[in-house]
Amino acid sequence: MFLEAVSAVAAFGAGVLFGMWWVPYQKRRGITSRDIYKGVDGVPRAGGLIALVAAAVGYGIISASVWAAVPLLVVALAVGLLGLVDDLRGVHEYARVLFPVLLAFVLARAVDVRLTIPAVGLFYGATGWLAVLAMPVMTNAFNMLDPVNGFLPAANVAVAASLAAVAAVRGQVDAVYLLMIHMAASLALYLYNKYPAKTFNGNVGSYFLGASLSTLAVLYDLVPYLILAGLPFVVNGALIIFTSGGIKAREKIARPTYLRDGVVYQDCSSPIISLVRVAVSDRPMGEYDVFKTLTVAVAASSALTAALAFFLRLLNMPI
Repeated sequence: MFLEAVSAVAAFGAGVLFGMWWVPYQKRRGITSRDIYKGVDGVPRAGGLIALVAAAVGYGIISASVWAAVPLLVVALAVGLLGLVDDLRGVHEYARVLFPVLLAFVLARAVDVRLTIPAVGLFYGATGWLAVLAMPVMTNAFNMLDPVNGFLPAANVAVAASLAAVAAVRGQVDAVYLLMIHMAASLALYLYNKYPAKTFNGNVGSYFLGASLSTLAVLYDLVPYLILAGLPFVVNGALIIFTSGGIKAREKIARPTYLRDGVVYQDCSSPIISLVRVAVSDRPMGEYDVFKTLTVAVAASSALTAALAFFLRLLNMPI
């Protein structure tokens, strides 16, 4: 119990301490981008490494008593490091998609993957292979919805908290501990990414957080709840893929919004639809208003997901 109790605290502390070195290091080495909302150059662009290091410490500590921490650590680190390489050197968009797919199928062969549909029950046969597809789907969905300061780590806290509530209702204590580590790592990153951001998350942040959360969901049969809690991410990704005609890098599609004097407007000439465009379609918004709108959406989907698990427990139905 001691290892489980301290792992999340250690993860948060490690992330905060690492960020104190990593943020200025990026500036010294020129690993920076422009903050288009504020018109500021020189903002470190790969801050998501903070969450990766934080979670690696937490998962490493708890791996002595929780077996799932080992495959979780391997898969999440591999995908996160792919994102770091993409931030530093660039990676082809198909490699970014196919690598998580490959890891997902390796995981499906290595562990017993199950898929339980809420209120329906456990599915057998090839459904385990369907469950692992949540890994590439959610990893890339997280990458496609990281538009403003603070949103991605804040959303990860909300989604992970809802999954922890579901796991608690099921009695999956180990899953709760691992999700607490994920929340601690996300909070450590939030301290540096919150408005106004000292560092961006980068692909290392979105890829690692997406891989960590989706791998956890696969290992503990929480995939349907992950999709429900992370529905804004799924909807945004689906909208962009369908309206752009396939999987494309950001620089290869027409932006669905434009920025003027720090305010986001929808671009009616663009064929691309995104969640941010939907959010600003009624009225233009500043960066912080976009953050609040998206965060409320994820908080609502996460709260409803947790409520569903409690409701099914009251009715004595499959959770």
